[in-house]
Order: sequence, then structure tokens, then C-alpha cells
Amino acid sequence: MLAIIAAIPIILTIILTVGVNMPAKKVLPIAWLSISLIGLFYWQMDFLHVAAYTITGFLGSIDTLLIIFGAILLMNMLNEAGAMHRIEAMFNGISEDARIQMIIVGYALSAFIEGAAGFGTPPAICAPLLIGLGFPPMAAAVSCLILDSPPVSFGAAGTPTNSAAEILKDTLPTIGVMDLEAWKLDLSWATAIGLAAGTFFVIMVVLALITRQYGEEKSLFKYSLPVLPFALFTSIVFDVVYLIVARFIGSELVSICAGAVTIFATLAAAKAGFLVPKETWRFPGTERKQDSTASTEDKPTMSLLKAWTPYLLIALWLVLTRIPEIGLKSVITSFVFSMNNIMGVEGAGFAMKYLNNPGLFPFVLVVLISIPFYGLNATQVKGIVKKSYNQLYGATIALLFGFAMVYIYRYSNANPLGWDSMLVSMAKGMADLAGANYFYVAPVIGTIGAFMFGSNTVSNIMFTPLQFETATILNIPQVIIVALQNQGGAIGNIVCINNIVAVCATTGIIGAEGKLIKAAAGPWIVWYVILIIAMLAAMSAGII
Repeated sequence: MLAIIAAIPIILTIILTVGVNMPAKKVLPIAWLSISLIGLFYWQMDFLHVAAYTITGFLGSIDTLLIIFGAILLMNMLNEAGAMHRIEAMFNGISEDARIQMIIVGYALSAFIEGAAGFGTPPAICAPLLIGLGFPPMAAAVSCLILDSPPVSFGAAGTPTNSAAEILKDTLPTIGVMDLEAWKLDLSWATAIGLAAGTFFVIMVVLALITRQYGEEKSLFKYSLPVLPFALFTSIVFDVVYLIVARFIGSELVSICAGAVTIFATLAAAKAGFLVPKETWRFPGTERKQDSTASTEDKPTMSLLKAWTPYLLIALWLVLTRIPEIGLKSVITSFVFSMNNIMGVEGAGFAMKYLNNPGLFPFVLVVLISIPFYGLNATQVKGIVKKSYNQLYGATIALLFGFAMVYIYRYSNANPLGWDSMLVSMAKGMADLAGANYFYVAPVIGTIGAFMFGSNTVSNIMFTPLQFETATILNIPQVIIVALQNQGGAIGNIVCINNIVAVCATTGIIGAEGKLIKAAAGPWIVWYVILIIAMLAAMSAGII
């Protein structure tokens, strides 16, 4: 009974998000109000504790909000400066083959942009670019939506993975984990194992779907199998960098480095004709756009080095400050702003390592350096900040109340009845319901969270504590279950209604949301099966 009462705010969230199609910025304040009322009148918490944990949750969201703001600000600055236009132009000379273009732009470039910006940015940039290369809008939307899934858990400098670890920082000591950074690295590695296993398969699945839909012959294999060697080469390059960075450096650089290396490796391979199919495949009725057809105004004049400079600075900063052997990591993590016993409630506290926050350093720092570097004027800067603020507003409301809701869930054991917290009560209910099969349920919960909230980050913030507690009760390694949550949130992005609506708007196919969900359902099932097999194999081999 306690588990059902505790689950009411989550059930309400699902109903309002999925059934009523209400945005997260409206749903989560309502969910927070419902859990506050349950805490006050059913768990009999006092008002002071509910208020203190709400404030603690608000403060806890600052780290994530700063990262989102920095990533959005950087992308808007690059667009305003014309740097992103120059980066897009770099792809004009790639292979005539639409399948190769899909891999390079829809996968490699998308992965890099996900790593640098995240939060729905890749489809907004890559889908229109594919349309410009001759893709039908629906093909561009499907490709970018599904191919963006492997880098999602490490998007925006590792925000989803870092958020999953940060939300547990007060809980980990209860199982003997005192080194948050080491546990975060283990989580990064366990998450990467499952997602890396699926990269080749997801590329081939998308190639098969698109070529079957638009090819002259409706075959899953005739037009996709010739690209298998190039797809395998792409996935090997991506996975090697992806896994090395995840294992030895950390989540911030995983998708950025893997995406960047894969972009240049695949571009070089395509230019040289390495592993490229002998017969070129194009969408029926399309011809390659030649550079000569572009107007002088459309041709970017910025040098490629200048366009890539902000990203190079970001990569340099993250490498220097995330590798412990260099010696800077211990320095920047030593600067901490903290608040203890908020409103006099013991345990209600907040701590932020502000120099270690990627949103401030390097994203905002690089934006400040880039303003004079690109010669942006005050009006342009004002427009960039205003646009970024408007984009962040909805996410801010959602994250503030999402964090507050999680904190009340976790600390509702501060009651005179001697009851467990609502979180532990739900975890016990989940453990009783799923039992030994919970391993198979964990990624589904992550996907539900992404579907509900449109974000792997928010899914992790909402459900990681529940997954962790359930794993503890069932005596399953917590890092494995949290990794499955993280992976489930990543693959859940391909069926997430918010992402689908956004990519439909970007590609001009508003109203085709149902078709996109249908197209993404099959790849999600493939992803789920691959994740389960990969994680079971990795556990059996002692890799994780």
C-alpha cells in the first residue's frame, strides 16, 4: 500500500505527460505539489522538512542547469558567428552515396554535436543538413532521430551520466562508496559497454529501413548490405575511442572525442573510396547539389580552423582538467561552494564544485573568448543570450521541481511514524513485483523516463534513486542497474514524443509524429535486446 501511495506523483506525471500531452514544465510542479501533500498528510512530515528539501532540490539543479545553459549558449553563438555554417559546408564534398552521407552526417556529426551540446541539438542541425544533401524530410528525420541514440548518455559533456551520479552522492556512502569520481568512472564504463555494443547494429538497422522505404526494390538487404564494411569501420573507430575515454578519462569527453575522431576518419575514408560501395545509391529523383550552384552569399568564407576553434578549446580544457595524472583535476575540484543545514534541517545541504562545472568552464568561458574572436557586436551578443534564456526557461522549471521532487522522495523518512522514505517504499514494491527479473526491467524504466520528460538527464534524475534502492534490496550491483537506467534513457530518446515533435518541426513534416514513432519502435526493440545481451555478457566476463 505504501508503495502505491508513493507512486502517485509518478503515475500522475505519466498521465499528464502521455495522456494529456502536457509539457514537463507544467507537469513537474504539479507532481512536486502532489508529493509534498503526500509527505505532509500521509507520511506526516512537518512543513519545515518539506520546505528544506524542496530548497535543497532547487539548489541541486543548478549544476545541471548551468551545463544546459552553457551548451545552448555555445551553439547559438556558433550559429550567429557563422561557424556552424562553415562546419556544415565541410560536408558538401563527401561521397555522392546517400548511405555514406547518412553515416557521416546522421551518425558521426550527430554524435559530436550531442557530446558538445546535447538536449535535442543534433537533429535540429543534422536533419536539415541531410535534407540539403537530397534526403526526403522523413528519411532525414528518421535517420537523425535513431542514429543519435549511442552518444546520448554522454551528451552535453556527460550531463546524463554525471547527473545520475550526482543525484546519488549522499546515498553512495551508505554502501561504502566514498570516492564519487571513481564510482562515476565505473558508471561511465558500464554505460558505454552496452551502448558501444549496439552502434554497428543501429547503423545497419537505419540503413535497412531507409533504403527499403525509398529504394526501387523493397528489400531490407539489397541496398544496405553493400555499406556493411563502411558501417563496420565507422562503428569500430567510434567504439574504440568511446570505450577508451569512458574507461580512463570520464563521461565529459566520451561523445565529443568519439564523434570528432569518427567524423574525420569517415570523411577521409569516403574521400579515398575506402570501403565505399562501388555502386552509388541516391534517393530516386535526386541529384547531388554541386557547389557551383550555390550563390556567392551562401558560400562560407570562414576558415575551417577558425570555425572549429571553440570546440578545440573545449576539448583541450576537458582533457587537461579531467585526466588525474595531469594534476589540474584535484585543483579545480578543490574549489567548493557549500550550504549546510538549510532552514536548520540536518542533512539538507548543497555543494557545488563550480570550477569543475562544464557549463561554466569551459562552455561559458569559451563563449566569452569567442565573442571578440568572431567579432560579434553587442546586439548579436544580446540576441544570443536572449535566445538561450528563452530555450532554457522550460527546462529550468522542469528541473527545479524534478530535483525537489526527488529530494522529498529520498528524505521522506524524516517522519514520526518510523516509515521508510517513499523512495525505499517504492523500491521494495518494485523488488517484490519484479524480483530476479528486475535486471530486464531497469532499462525499460529509463526509457519511460525519457519518453515522459524528453530527456535522458531528467529520466536519470527522476528514476536513478529508485533504481539504486531497488538494486540494493535485490542485492544486484547498483552500478549495473544505474547503467541500465542510463542506457534505457538513451535509447528512449528515439521514441520520446518531445524529440519526435522537435525533429518534425525542424524538417517541416509536422503531423508525421505517429509515423516517426512507428518507425522508431522496431529499432528500440533491437536496442533493448542488444543492451541486455551485452550487459549480461560483460558481467559474465567480469568486464563490469
